[in-house]
Amino acid sequence: MSGYAFPFPPPPPPPGVDWWYRIQVPAQPWAVGQVRDSVRSALWRHGCGVRADEACLLASELVTNGIVHAKCPVSACLSGRCGSIVRIEVYDPAATLPQTRRAGADDEAGRGLALIDALAAAWGTRLHPRDGGKSVWCELSWPC
Repeated sequence: MSGYAFPFPPPPPPPGVDWWYRIQVPAQPWAVGQVRDSVRSALWRHGCGVRADEACLLASELVTNGIVHAKCPVSACLSGRCGSIVRIEVYDPAATLPQTRRAGADDEAGRGLALIDALAAAWGTRLHPRDGGKSVWCELSWPC
């Protein structure tokens, strides 16, 4: 899939959100750091900086999984409802859903979904039949 363009435009902002950002992420390791910076900046801008570390970790995991497994650029969306939730959703063109697994003590990979499950208030996946891809999302409560 080399030379592949960004997968597909994500859907419009979900109803009822107060703010929404889309980040086009190239399939490069350095891009994950830029996503973390964007997430941190957005959360501080909207008064929820106290959740920035957790949100950055979750965004890193979702984006890295998308890039590694889809082997192409991904789209990341960040949205929030003030005082309610922060949602991170990553879209990629691969229709294969992520599988949780038990990583061994010496394994270098395989803990991402366990981290997401432990830190997020909710998480899940959606297939996008029209576009042939999927999204993986998670939500953090916003007690700020």
